[in-house]
Amino acid sequence: MECIRDNRWIDVWTRKGAEVEQHNLESLMKADGFDARTGCINVGDWFRQAGLIRDQLRISASDVICEVGCGAGAMLWPFREIGASLYGMDYSKSLIETASKAIPEGVFKTGEASAIPFGDSMFNAVFSHGVFFYFSDLAYARTAMLEILRVMKSDGRAMILDVPDMATMDACESYRRNVVYKGEEYPTSQDGPYRHLYYPRSFFADFAREFEMNISFVECDLPSYPMAEYRFNVTLTY
Repeated sequence: MECIRDNRWIDVWTRKGAEVEQHNLESLMKADGFDARTGCINVGDWFRQAGLIRDQLRISASDVICEVGCGAGAMLWPFREIGASLYGMDYSKSLIETASKAIPEGVFKTGEASAIPFGDSMFNAVFSHGVFFYFSDLAYARTAMLEILRVMKSDGRAMILDVPDMATMDACESYRRNVVYKGEEYPTSQDGPYRHLYYPRSFFADFAREFEMNISFVECDLPSYPMAEYRFNVTLTY
């Protein structure tokens, strides 16, 4: 993403996309970074998260859905069983190539969240899972939110998942630095090349109010995920 050219995440995702040898869910989760340390989520919780998206966005077989920042397609994978039309975009070319091979019935494009490479009013539902913390600042996040509205139908639904909570930032940073990475270099420090962006819930509440949308916050309830207590999910509907 253009917003983070000044850090090293693009290098990580380009490398991980090139390393994929098998196109099953576990391999896609690994390529998308959900296999180790603070990013670890087990397959059962992965389907639990997909079920939350399905229920919150009321996804059915007739829907056209898009994931912003889809990576290798791991979170779209469970939706193959529903029969919805699947679209995804990501800034990593290698991950998009992997997603296209893993989910051949889907449509995948390389692009920025600030300029989603799909047309206006295409999708019944749009979601973004584990992506917003890679953005450089709230201004970029707002641009991404505006793009999500642009590609949504007038009665569309949106969900942003795995958002770092500003209210728990100090506790989260302490846990990551002093427990997970104790005795090691801390790679995601706020002044480092792998930093994460934290969000006040008011960022989404104000956005929903501005565009006269309904909003609900959903806690991150994933027992296997170390970051769950420091993250939240948010659903926006018209």
